[in-house]
Amino acid sequence: MRPKTKNEQVLLAILVALLFASGNFYGYRWLAQKQSSLDLTRSELQADQVEAEVDLQQSDSWATCQAWIRDHEPSLGDEGSAKGQVLEYVVKGARDNKLEVTDQQTMNEVEHGAAGTRVNVSVKVKGSMEGLVNWLTALQKPDQFYAVSSFSLQADQDQKSMICTLRIARYFKDGS
Repeated sequence: MRPKTKNEQVLLAILVALLFASGNFYGYRWLAQKQSSLDLTRSELQADQVEAEVDLQQSDSWATCQAWIRDHEPSLGDEGSAKGQVLEYVVKGARDNKLEVTDQQTMNEVEHGAAGTRVNVSVKVKGSMEGLVNWLTALQKPDQFYAVSSFSLQADQDQKSMICTLRIARYFKDGS
């Protein structure tokens, strides 16, 4: 092997310095990304812990609510008659609040889930905003087990009344 010249030694030193610098640069980027990922994971875990602690502190309250629901939620009998009763109740409540119920009334499919059964109906009503608010407030009282699951509101052409298209669900516990 022949001895290296001064220029070869300088070029070799520059090459080693460049390799060292680029290795450190890419190594630092990789470590910074890992640190950022770990920080994000740590923050998510801390948020989950805080949420779990709040849930644990409120577990007695939730147990009381669950017991109330279990004791007061109506039982589902015949699905067909339940659909009819739900639609009848919704339409009667709308008319009691001086809302005009259009011909667009449908009884949707009954949905069974882990939390019970949900009977859905769709209606379209027209009337004053005050009547609409009063009707929805009375309809969604907790002891009624009704909830609005879809809602579309627009002003009528006369700009004095509102047209509201709703999907309303009533919740039942399974069984007779």
